[in-house]
Amino acid sequence: MRRLASRREERTSGDGTRWDWLTHLFGEVKRLPLTTRGRLTLAAAGILAAGLLMADVGTYFALTFVQSNEADAQLRAQVGRVASRLEVTQGRATFTGNALPQETPDGIAVDLAVVGPGGVLAATAAQPFSTGTLEDLARPALRSGQPIWLETTAAGEARRVYVTPLKPSPNQSVVLVASTSLAEFRASTVRAMTLVAALSVLILAIGTGLVYWLLSRALRPVRRIARLADSLSERDLNRRVEVRAPDDELGELVVTFNRMLGRLENSFDTLRGFTADASHELRSPLALMRTELEVSLSKPAPPEEYRRVLQLLQSEVQHMTGVVERLLLLARTDAGQLKPRPERLDVADFLHDTFARWLTRASQQGVELRVEAPDSGGLEADLDLTRRILDNLVDNALRHSPRGGTVRLGAWPEGGGWVLEVADQGRGVPPEQAGRIFNRFARGDHARTPDAEGGTGLGLPLSAAFARVQGGHVRLASRPGSGAVFQLWLPEGAGGTQVPPTDPPSSRE
Repeated sequence: MRRLASRREERTSGDGTRWDWLTHLFGEVKRLPLTTRGRLTLAAAGILAAGLLMADVGTYFALTFVQSNEADAQLRAQVGRVASRLEVTQGRATFTGNALPQETPDGIAVDLAVVGPGGVLAATAAQPFSTGTLEDLARPALRSGQPIWLETTAAGEARRVYVTPLKPSPNQSVVLVASTSLAEFRASTVRAMTLVAALSVLILAIGTGLVYWLLSRALRPVRRIARLADSLSERDLNRRVEVRAPDDELGELVVTFNRMLGRLENSFDTLRGFTADASHELRSPLALMRTELEVSLSKPAPPEEYRRVLQLLQSEVQHMTGVVERLLLLARTDAGQLKPRPERLDVADFLHDTFARWLTRASQQGVELRVEAPDSGGLEADLDLTRRILDNLVDNALRHSPRGGTVRLGAWPEGGGWVLEVADQGRGVPPEQAGRIFNRFARGDHARTPDAEGGTGLGLPLSAAFARVQGGHVRLASRPGSGAVFQLWLPEGAGGTQVPPTDPPSSRE
């Protein structure tokens, strides 16, 4: 048992050693300083070489099989011709009275021998086997009476041997031994395989070159993308990959990369505009404050003048504080740090609470504030964020409503959630400003009402951001000239799992 186990381990370790060189070779290839194109070409060449090797091996076995069958067919045919005209008399065997033939009608050399129980009765003149060998070859067929096929060596060359028993007469039993040389067959096989190997090497060289050329063409867009990405800066985001690519993975890569550059360009443009607007928004009050301070410090002034300056500075500081706080909120929202805390809100109570908080402001401006609350209904939402959204919308509506106008609050279920609507009777939002009204620092004050008090341009962007973090959105649903109608859609359940409606419905005035 120990000896068998040791032999098994030796075989296992031998197989492992046998394949270790191949694993080592692939490891060395991976460590070669090749480009992706080189590695792919090498891999394709390896696959092609393996395929050609398998094809060559298959061709070799096919040729060997065909030639072996051809040799067998020649021997069988020659034995059939000789057996039909073989004469055995008085311990002698003749071919219709003549010596045994040494060739087939096609000129193939076939050596024959007739062997009886007593020994060799006849043989061709160029018989390569000795008398003893012929008797040894014939003995199994004499005993069994069955034909025998075998390959052996004689005079230093391989020969195919066919041994078949014959009964030239009822009382006689002999064996006919026919053999032919396989040297010519194998020589033709070597010539054919040499030609096949040369063609395989040529095909491998052409195929490798073709693969390298095709990979060069296929990876050209990738190289251009790499060079473009390496040379890009924030000032060159308007550049694009201009290369013809097929409608496949590479074409999709080019299109995707160009789209990414477009998004980056839009993001940088938005960031530049945002920075410029924020700088302008903060620079104006700072300039005003600086001017007032310089004038106040340049000469003595009565206490009332100092009080006026301090009150003005206090107002500007409050304005700047509000801008900075809104910017910080937007930054937290963009960074995903603003997490809503949903709770159950009664829609009707929420609308009436908003109505009560803004009623005094509406009365001071001479605007009628009206609420159209549903009979019942609730949703899961963050109370503070939702209140700030609706406060921004109501404040925007009051600032742009003419004296004697009406601001209406309403709500209704829609698309697995609730729509909270704020509608005013101002001039509405012009079409050229509708697409950017939710941009930061975008203002439509003068387009809507010339005498309206301007805001910071951050109310609507904040409202849209607060809605997004809750899985909803804010949309402009009015038409120009019919007043501004803003609608807040929030999912009924927490987390925003419902799908919001795609098309903004018309206002329900």
